[in-house]
Amino acid sequence: MKKIGIVGAGNIAKAHARALSTIKGAELSGVYDLHESVAQGFIKQYGGRVYSSIETLADASDGLIIASPNFCHKDHALQSLRAGQPILCEKPMAVSLKEAKEMVETAKQFQVQASMGFNYRYLSFVNILKNLIANGELGRILTVRTHFKKNSALRRETFSWRDSGESLRTSGALGDLGIHLIDMLWYLFGSEMKKESLNTKMLTHVKEKEEKKVQVDDHTEIFGQMENQVFFHLVTSKSTQPEECGFSVEVVGHDKVFKYHTNMKNEYEISDGLCVERHQMPQTLLTDPPNEFYGWSDTFRDQLMHWVNTDPYPSHMKVADFEDGYRAQAALNTCFEREEAVVSAQAY
Repeated sequence: MKKIGIVGAGNIAKAHARALSTIKGAELSGVYDLHESVAQGFIKQYGGRVYSSIETLADASDGLIIASPNFCHKDHALQSLRAGQPILCEKPMAVSLKEAKEMVETAKQFQVQASMGFNYRYLSFVNILKNLIANGELGRILTVRTHFKKNSALRRETFSWRDSGESLRTSGALGDLGIHLIDMLWYLFGSEMKKESLNTKMLTHVKEKEEKKVQVDDHTEIFGQMENQVFFHLVTSKSTQPEECGFSVEVVGHDKVFKYHTNMKNEYEISDGLCVERHQMPQTLLTDPPNEFYGWSDTFRDQLMHWVNTDPYPSHMKVADFEDGYRAQAALNTCFEREEAVVSAQAY
């Protein structure tokens, strides 16, 4: 039985704990959080025990999940790696490229398995789409349009670390949600973004909470092209009205078009001119919490089963690692820089 510890006791930590409770061969050893009262509430719901430090949690575990706030990722990951524990770090990897580089170098120095929490790689429709692209069934790909829209900026009226500049903008719509889309493009195509092609537009609709200025974006759109010549349009938002929320992807090929929206649940669509076909996907196992899209909970379970090696996966699939995290961080950094360049140009 593999014992897994969790660093952090917030909502994402809870998603990992729920998923972990359904996996044979693994169990929660405990949790460490800066706020002991939060940690105590966590173990009452999910079991395990509260640990006073990452080091003591590491001693009682076979692996650690880093699910603390973004600005804590680097320090918590480095402590875990130095303790010799395999880790699964939540996205984004860090709050800067400098921090991400230090994390990569430390993992290599201590020769510890260092994985990234890019759990959307485990969405059923993403892997179906990956196979369709790889097999050429859509033809040569022209463009990808993918949207990830939530309403958390509208629901959460209390000012928190997510609204501050403490995480260097990585807690906004682009850094928090868009990082999944950035990684998904790489996972589907294995092609980098062309830096010179990127056009980033960032907005903040909810400008103030509790009389404090919100310092991150809640809606961002990116237009660009990958090195493989495929165009893309990414939309990521935390200020979308509930009826429009969800995760969607459309891939336009020269032969066929793939479409999916989480409102379609376990069906995706392939069109060939006037012919439109709906295809079934497996039903999900876990119940998704309110305000999360269909299949969200299962991605945590599938990722954890893969990470702790309790279930076999196809050879082409690997758990995302720190190299993937660094690549996504670099792309995110470039998107920020491109947006800053536009803002600077407009100022003159």
